[in-house]
Amino acid sequence: MIIRKDEQSTSRNIAVNDFSGGELGLPSGACGLLAVAGDFSLDALLKAARCLQYRGRTGAGVTLKSLYKDTGFFNFHIMFRSEDKISELDEVLHSMGLRILEKKDMVERKFYYEYDLPVIMHYSIVPPSPEEMMFRDRIKDEAEYINKCVTRFNKKYIDDARIFSSSKYNGTFLTAYELADTIDIYDIHKYEDHYYDACLIHLRWPTSQGRGLWWGPQPISIGEVAGVHNGHLSSDMSNARALEQLDIQLTAGTDSEAIFLSVQYLLKQNYSLEEIEWIMCRKFPQELNAMTPEARARYEELMGSPFLYRMKMSGPATAITLVEDTMVGFTDRDHLRSFSVGINDKIALLGSEQRAVISAAYFMHEELNMFDPEAGKIVGFNVKDKKVSRLDYGWKKND
Repeated sequence: MIIRKDEQSTSRNIAVNDFSGGELGLPSGACGLLAVAGDFSLDALLKAARCLQYRGRTGAGVTLKSLYKDTGFFNFHIMFRSEDKISELDEVLHSMGLRILEKKDMVERKFYYEYDLPVIMHYSIVPPSPEEMMFRDRIKDEAEYINKCVTRFNKKYIDDARIFSSSKYNGTFLTAYELADTIDIYDIHKYEDHYYDACLIHLRWPTSQGRGLWWGPQPISIGEVAGVHNGHLSSDMSNARALEQLDIQLTAGTDSEAIFLSVQYLLKQNYSLEEIEWIMCRKFPQELNAMTPEARARYEELMGSPFLYRMKMSGPATAITLVEDTMVGFTDRDHLRSFSVGINDKIALLGSEQRAVISAAYFMHEELNMFDPEAGKIVGFNVKDKKVSRLDYGWKKND
């Protein structure tokens, strides 16, 4: 495996040293996060999330888990900088072996007059046969093949278009405007009567600048992974390097994306929640001294990996990641960003502020057990068929 130097990064075709937004980042402000899993009211959640709007003025997005669960094909949400590029980029998708069953506008024409929007379309996509996927890329799994295609497309055509949702089951909706605008532009309230069993909401454009306002908003979503993040990581170069060395490519090119893809990798590699916590949120010396000999030996074994050692979350941050049926949330070890959780036997609510979680519970007429996770602590939930359960520290995804 090639170990690249910082200046040799391939993420978004820029050097890792330029990966952080730095002076090019957005003005002061903080991202607002709100997520829910279980059996809930979408309208109530959207109403509650608006109390976070004061934290930042530009950029808002919503991911709905299981929105497309009965379609049987992959659902691409694509934004194009120019309508003139659509036919050309359709041919690019065809050249990857992807079949376009249908494509349609996601935004009513009137909004193109009211807002400065890219062209936003929904594509119904069918991957090649297993035999053709093996011939093209030596990949048998259709979800893995789709992810490879999306990554290549987004990296190569980043100046022309972005596939910002590519799941077989989930739908992500983004704008460079406020949450109220995002809701109106996509008419998200119309999904209230649809099926969904989790939702992620993010307010404010990310600090790492990516490629412009429309190319940066969260949730960042690729395949069955979606995530929201609050804060800016001092470890962003390290995170990017770890993923590159594992041949996991960044497409949106923000510090947040590196966190979400790291969590996906760690879950897929069957690390326990506790081990993921250790990797992402490092222990202080006094914490190491309090560990049992067995736990400390395992911790030091993990830290001995040149890849896992780089997958740290340093700096002020709260992150919530959805990987298939697993939702995990955690804060940095210094607790420089707030994080609140409310749960009962029906729903789990996670947010960057207590008042957002409490507001959502109020509008949903739910009573919750509230707590703020300690610094650097992870919480995990499984959600499927509108049923949510909390995961213990020893839980592993593939057990």
